[in-house]
Amino acid sequence: MTRRFVFAALWLYCALAVAQMRDPTRPPPGMGGEQVGVARAPSGGPVLQSVILSPTRRAAIISGQLVERGAHYGDAQLADVGHDYVVLRNAAGLLQVLKLFPAVEKRPAGEARDATESD
Repeated sequence: MTRRFVFAALWLYCALAVAQMRDPTRPPPGMGGEQVGVARAPSGGPVLQSVILSPTRRAAIISGQLVERGAHYGDAQLADVGHDYVVLRNAAGLLQVLKLFPAVEKRPAGEARDATESD
């Protein structure tokens, strides 16, 4: 009887401890980790999440939806797929470029070195 009680108490303690654990890979509160699922741009527009390039296929995942080159995403057609961007063309012919890492600006290595050497 005592062993069963100790075992049940230990099992309950472990179950409660596991239920209280936080996912260590989840961002801290306030960093956008509250929304589970599709990432959204601040303006609510489409977000480029991934690019698929192969000799036979060019596609992208835009706001959680797989879109092949030439196919439509909403009212726009996926016109071009690059290694870190895609181009959407709407019905009026206007182009919208989505970047995989919109906050990152690429510069040639020489320019980056020149900027650090001037300090």
